[in-house]
Amino acid sequence: MRTVNHGAVQGTRVGAGPASDPHGRGLTVAKVVVLYHCANGHRTTVPFIWTATPPPQWKCRVCSEPAGTDPLDPPPGSRATWAKQSHLGRVKSRRSAAEGDALMAESLARRDHPEEFNVWAGPAGGRPDPDPARPGVATG
Repeated sequence: MRTVNHGAVQGTRVGAGPASDPHGRGLTVAKVVVLYHCANGHRTTVPFIWTATPPPQWKCRVCSEPAGTDPLDPPPGSRATWAKQSHLGRVKSRRSAAEGDALMAESLARRDHPEEFNVWAGPAGGRPDPDPARPGVATG
């Protein structure tokens, strides 16, 4: 393609095709765009091919919460309460009070009597004996 003043048209690639035909690069497929709403008020649009069945829920692209197709009744957020909790609240939600007391007792026992919990304690200066039949002789 040449212009009167400058020769070839600037800014085109070889093999790009005519600029007047934007749909000449293959077949277009009919699609359906589904709108999903999360509990935080975000909207996510997802295109599907027209033959596909859209899922009832989709992950919100903004906050990663579950999103549904009904804007008046979005699915409840799974992480909303988790994100609003403090660190101590999250730790307490993982274990019961009895499990926490048992872990605290074990931690205090390790602090007060470390020799009882040393798994490497042995005759070779804190390392296990490599050959119990010949004590003090290293193999290898």
